Amino acid sequence: MEESVLIRPMTPVERVCSSPLKRRLFRCLPLMTILMSLLGSFMPLAQESTGHLKASLDATEITIGDIVTLSLVVQYPSSVKVAFPPVGNMLGEWSVRNVNNLPAKSLSNGNQEVGLQIQLAMYKTGEFSIPAMEVELIQKSGKREVLTSEAIKIKVESVLTGQKQELKELKAQAEITPDYRPFLLLLAALASAAFLIYWLLKVFRKRQKGVVTEVRDTRTPEQVARDAIQDLLSRKLIEQGLLKQFYLELSEIVKRFLGQKLNILSLERTTEEFTRDLRKTSLPIPDFEMIREFLVECDLVKFAKYHPSPEEIQSVLEQAIQLIDSMEASPKGGSQEMEVTA
Repeated sequence: MEESVLIRPMTPVERVCSSPLKRRLFRCLPLMTILMSLLGSFMPLAQESTGHLKASLDATEITIGDIVTLSLVVQYPSSVKVAFPPVGNMLGEWSVRNVNNLPAKSLSNGNQEVGLQIQLAMYKTGEFSIPAMEVELIQKSGKREVLTSEAIKIKVESVLTGQKQELKELKAQAEITPDYRPFLLLLAALASAAFLIYWLLKVFRKRQKGVVTEVRDTRTPEQVARDAIQDLLSRKLIEQGLLKQFYLELSEIVKRFLGQKLNILSLERTTEEFTRDLRKTSLPIPDFEMIREFLVECDLVKFAKYHPSPEEIQSVLEQAIQLIDSMEASPKGGSQEMEVTA
């Protein structure tokens, strides 16, 4: 009797492992599982922080109003940048008195270190804490990483100590003997300066009294007028085309001369006013007419913008000199002295 053989269907695993290549992959499955687990264990290391932030206080017990210094030190790779946050927004009730940036320095491991010193004060008593501080590290790619420090406990006590809550005993004030020597030296210097000023003023006044304050001009009015005309001609106003100014100054020289000779007002007087005053003097009619004609010719150039010819200029100049000569020869043309006060 022939024996029957029962053929069992293959399971999925047996079907996968039926080919040689598949059998090899199946044998490598444990090794791949081990590698995946090792890779998973290294992933947290790759994601660890690239920097380190440390916060510290210079004192953990202070009295109310004392200043305590909080130091924030960051160690980071040179390829990233450090961004400190606004200090006042993170410290709550603490009063920020001052903030100083510590200079960056290089470490032996190639990293950089930078710090921040914050001076704080608390005006309440009790147990407080410096809250955790956050600092950002910014990579070149723009990715940001936040480093967070640990909170620090600090105790703030009252200025009263002991159970009796009495004020601390004050030290006795040192007795300092007043020194009046600087004050006396200052008084002596001021007195010396005042005496020196008084002596200089006295000498100056004596010298002023010895100076002659009056200077006599012994020239006659005719000489003064002729010298003034010579000075006018030396300025060459005619050659420069300044005829109006030349006629103005020439007429003023003659009017000033006549005012001195006839004892009448001459300065700041119009021709009409001046000739009216001349009529009241004992001036001969020919001389009066000569003077009036001279002044009218000057007014034409001064006020009517008349442009005289060279012959007319020479004529008016000769008239001025003739008037001076005529007045010198007249009975009133005697020599007079003019006093000038310096």
